Amino acid sequence: MQTPKSSVITLLLCNVIAVSAQAQQSSEIKAQAQLAPQTQTQRVEVQGKSQEQFAQTETAARSIVSNAELTRFGDNNIVDAMKRVPGVQVTNNKLHLLGMAAGYTQILIDGEAPRGITVEDIPLNMIERVEIYRGANAQFSTQAMAGTINIILKKAASNKQHSIKASIGHMFQNNGSVDWFHSDKNGSLSHTVSVSLSKDRMSAGQAEDSTTAFINENILLGEKSQFQTVSQSKRSDESLRISPRIQYKTDSNINLTSTSIVAHNRFNADSTTEFNNISGRNFEIGKTTSHDTNRGTNFGSTLKAVTSLDNQIGLDVSAGFQAQSFIARSRSQNYSQDGTLKFNRDLNTDVHVVVGITNGKLNIPTNAEHDLIIGWSGWRADVDVDNTQRDQFVSRPIIGSRPQSANSVMDNAAFFAQDDWKFKKNSSVSLGLRWESQGIRTENNDGEKVNNRASVLSPVIQTMWQLDPQNTERIRLGVSRAFKAPEGTQLLMPKIRVVNSSVENPNIVGNPNLRPELSWSLDAAFEHNGKDGLNYAIRAKAQSIEDIHREVVFEVMTDAEKTYWKKFVNAGTAQSRSIELSTQFPLKRWMDKAPDMDFSASYSHFWSNVKDLATPYNSLTPYQYVVTLGANYRAKDIPLTAGVSAKIQDSHWQQISLTERQYLKTPKNVDIYALWKFDKQSQLRFALNNLLGGKAYDSFTYASVGDIRSQSTRAVPTARNFSMTYEYKF
Repeated sequence: MQTPKSSVITLLLCNVIAVSAQAQQSSEIKAQAQLAPQTQTQRVEVQGKSQEQFAQTETAARSIVSNAELTRFGDNNIVDAMKRVPGVQVTNNKLHLLGMAAGYTQILIDGEAPRGITVEDIPLNMIERVEIYRGANAQFSTQAMAGTINIILKKAASNKQHSIKASIGHMFQNNGSVDWFHSDKNGSLSHTVSVSLSKDRMSAGQAEDSTTAFINENILLGEKSQFQTVSQSKRSDESLRISPRIQYKTDSNINLTSTSIVAHNRFNADSTTEFNNISGRNFEIGKTTSHDTNRGTNFGSTLKAVTSLDNQIGLDVSAGFQAQSFIARSRSQNYSQDGTLKFNRDLNTDVHVVVGITNGKLNIPTNAEHDLIIGWSGWRADVDVDNTQRDQFVSRPIIGSRPQSANSVMDNAAFFAQDDWKFKKNSSVSLGLRWESQGIRTENNDGEKVNNRASVLSPVIQTMWQLDPQNTERIRLGVSRAFKAPEGTQLLMPKIRVVNSSVENPNIVGNPNLRPELSWSLDAAFEHNGKDGLNYAIRAKAQSIEDIHREVVFEVMTDAEKTYWKKFVNAGTAQSRSIELSTQFPLKRWMDKAPDMDFSASYSHFWSNVKDLATPYNSLTPYQYVVTLGANYRAKDIPLTAGVSAKIQDSHWQQISLTERQYLKTPKNVDIYALWKFDKQSQLRFALNNLLGGKAYDSFTYASVGDIRSQSTRAVPTARNFSMTYEYKF
């Protein structure tokens, strides 16, 4: 059975808010040790291949995804674009690195967490590149057990530029967007601004129909029942995003950068859910119809100052704030099995978030082979959530009201030091230590209070050994400690009660005793970057995790009835191991007269287990291997570029909680694109994503709570996604 959509949206939003309130430290890429701090900033602004070459000389391993790679298939947001990047997965519209679920990967914008906004609020034309760190980094928060995805925005404009991009597409329904980009420079002042407007971009990717079949059995009484839920919906959404960025260099050599993002979203949905009994069970509610409207406004602004002191110490400080307002309204009609209206339900949710942030660091060059970086970060977030549920029954004039509200104050303080050394010419070692403390104080309208604080001391050791003077081959090794703090909604949240509460569809409550997860990880890699364009790498990672978070469903007996509730608990320890093989090369590397084509391929394999979950399905992921393939072709005589991307992964049962295991049937995914450049100013891009789509996306779930055993099968249709984008620069 399905939770009402407004409740699902409320829960997801609260989780986003809690995740977005995690501490992060501002990131600037460190240049060569002998360069002055102002030269370092210029080095960061170098794009494309130079950034990749620079990454090869750094101690901390990172992969670079350029803007050209992100926009190759005509995607309109970073989430869709990153799903083709080797080692990256997209689940429920969230980015994460392979091998662990979403929530274990740290997502940053210019080294800082996107508090109050989502990464989808960032237009692709404002992104210079994406950096992927698979290990921890002392300059960032160590809440990165799976790694870090750092989105770097474009820097100062070098010349005046205008561009407009219009896109239309169709998946389950038509959708479109328009993007405008402008940049200019006047002496010491430069600016860029991006405006993006979209219609039905998110709704187009959601299936309108889904069916879930259940088999429920009471082992003690020998009772068995079969039933199903059938859902249908019509959705629409609109979004507006404005992203200005201003940079100014003062006469006293202080570089000031102001970055802001404003986003407004509107969402509407009309839905119908039928609860059909086949045998052995009578539902109190047989049908629910609902109308949902959501409105969200996000705003974030940061001012950063970078300068060099008289003693050549680089100073980088920033301060900012972010705010979010979200309003959700849902009105549903709930009918009995005989079709008569039983009650109307109004569910109103209001969420308001205000965050203040400060970051800073000092880069202290001591000599040509040694650099010392020390820094700090801090933030405070105030979150107010009001959730009111009113039920008006037809049989009596009494209105049942369940107001639920919670106020949370979250804060974070962190200090770090990183000591970078070069030895044996170009090999290096980085010794980092980060102390981070995060707390949450929450109280709801029932008088329940939570005061939870966790402090973690995280050492980070990384080393890079160049195997030849040209640095075409190198070995990397890293050891680090990371953690994952409980999210605010996991600790204490407004209780969510659902229609037809059951093992399959429980109510939701927080757990104030939830402890943070802690992990130790060991990373190793061998990299080859040949002058002939042949690149390949072997990366391995081993990790041990304590107090892992998992969901559990439990029974609550009252005088009136038995109800089922779901919450997060600590479920013991876990271990994971992974290996990744990747390569990129031009076809001309092997054939002199070959067409102008580039190939890429990667293979990742994972082994994991969660000690206190039932075997043999106690893995951290629902897959064991993932294969990605890519090819890009550039025609010689015509202005045509084309390419293909494919991802293949296996599927197996996974114990997703203490009471449930699940099997996700993962489809093979193939995307193609073609780009025609009319001239230097205009181009047309065609893309067809999910080329093999059209089949239902199936999932199977088995749950066991007390004497109840439940099996469910859910089928959600998939579809091909067609898009066409025209871009004009002037």
